[in-house]
Amino acid sequence: MKKRIPFIVLFLLIIGLISWKYVHRTVELESQPIILGHGGMGVRSPLTLDSKHSIEKALAYPIEGTEIDVRMTKDNVLISYHDEELPILSGCPGFVWQKIYSDIYDCSHGVFHKAEVVDALDTLLSFYWKEGTIFSLDLKFEADMDSLRMAQFQTQIVKITHEFPQFRFLIESERIAVLEDLRLGGVNAELFYSPTESAEGISLVKENQLDGISVNAAIITEEQIRAAQESNIKVMIWGTGSVFSNRKFLALEADIIQTDAIKSMVILLDR
Repeated sequence: MKKRIPFIVLFLLIIGLISWKYVHRTVELESQPIILGHGGMGVRSPLTLDSKHSIEKALAYPIEGTEIDVRMTKDNVLISYHDEELPILSGCPGFVWQKIYSDIYDCSHGVFHKAEVVDALDTLLSFYWKEGTIFSLDLKFEADMDSLRMAQFQTQIVKITHEFPQFRFLIESERIAVLEDLRLGGVNAELFYSPTESAEGISLVKENQLDGISVNAAIITEEQIRAAQESNIKVMIWGTGSVFSNRKFLALEADIIQTDAIKSMVILLDR
């Protein structure tokens, strides 16, 4: 039996390799979509979502860019950060909008998120990124944000898009009014509405002459994607985190895909 063990191991390795190759076989498309990382390497990565380290690793792959979540601190600094609250282990727990940026920055040098610094958005964008990189800014507002803070948030976003003309910006928001105000404010970006229901969302994008829709792929059909594209509405989908869902998403032929599984997506597209 002991003599047979190496042959069994070799057999299993061969079967595993064949299976891996089959699962990752190339997807043939007439036109490849734009691929973006989700907050960098995505939610399944050990790297902190939206951190410089995560974004840096994501953009080392042959993809077009990444989505970044954007929040605003008490002193009106835009930061690259997903959650509403700072974790208890940071030593300064609480809502982002209740903290000034210097306090958040100081906390992020400690145990907070494995000592990955929470960067101000302009600082993050100031690092060396390839010209033409796409950054999709997903705007996150506190529920009771007043009109003054909303105006300050929008002003900062407009400023950012003009400060870094070497990049291509997309703006994602669940609020149509915010997107309309950004357009009137001269934002240098494409505007994507994030609805909770696709058919109504596509209708609102068309009605308000926005650029596209950003939606979880679980709530949009292939037929709705085709209809949107026929109306010159770009479709950005998200919610994929494996080679299997990557393959499923590619079959939908959306214009832009945000993925939490960048490596397998690149392999499927033979990039």
